Amino acid sequence: MALYDKKGPIVVKEEPGVTFYCMCGLTEDAPYCDGSHNGQGTGKTPYIVKFREAKTVRICGCGKSEKLPYCDGAHGQDEK
Repeated sequence: MALYDKKGPIVVKEEPGVTFYCMCGLTEDAPYCDGSHNGQGTGKTPYIVKFREAKTVRICGCGKSEKLPYCDGAHGQDEK
């Protein structure tokens, strides 16, 4: 199941360091970039986040968020 096939956010606890989040939706390691965008002509590159401390985040799993890579609740808009 690709990243943007999810019906809601992916909740992950991140540790300090640099994280690469998938923005193309093709990854098999959601929500992280696995390089699947390479050679696919998506024009998308990973969203890079540097965490200074451990933090739990909600990553968009539907591709509709206006605050990518984070979930903004847009997945629930289809139900209204």
